[in-house]
Amino acid sequence: MASDGTVYRPTSRFFTTGGTWLFAGGWCAAAWVDAGVAGAVSALPACAGLAFGGWLAFWYPRVEVDDEAVRLVNPLRTVSVPWAALAHVSTQYAMTLVTPHGQYRAWAAPGPGAGHVARVSVSDVRAVSAGSADARGAVPMGDLPTAPSGSAALLVRRRWQRLVEEGRVEAGVADRTPVTNRWNVPAIAVLAVAAITTLIVALVG
Repeated sequence: MASDGTVYRPTSRFFTTGGTWLFAGGWCAAAWVDAGVAGAVSALPACAGLAFGGWLAFWYPRVEVDDEAVRLVNPLRTVSVPWAALAHVSTQYAMTLVTPHGQYRAWAAPGPGAGHVARVSVSDVRAVSAGSADARGAVPMGDLPTAPSGSAALLVRRRWQRLVEEGRVEAGVADRTPVTNRWNVPAIAVLAVAAITTLIVALVG
């Protein structure tokens, strides 16, 4: 990412990742108490895989924004969308980049849950950008700045608007501007090894 870039990460990652690691650690500890060292060793592949999966699902994802592109760093795939390819930013279900080549959701920026929506105040709704409102003046709940989708979308839209105003986004070439997709091969390999090792241990045991 360029030095002038910004990164969005959900604040919930501290609790979700920590909770997963605590569960994995508790699982190994329980196996130790139940069957001693042999039990802990047998449970280790599954516990390690769970801990890594928690980190990959909750801590690793992010949205990177700089003057060149928006990058959605998801657990298993990273999508890089140049500004010239971007047509729309949606917040339905999650912050989503809409292009002529397809729609790409940010794992790190999901939409608000029912509990979040129930706690929405008038000031929260007023904080939503006026450009997000429809013809009736209604605003999507996903655009709320207190929601991960809304926070990430605001970050993307502000940079997009500034670059357009500065004349740095070429218009009319969205369908000819490629979007880059890259699989997270190392992470997939680690998950596969953890799953296979866990299966082998279960069969041998």
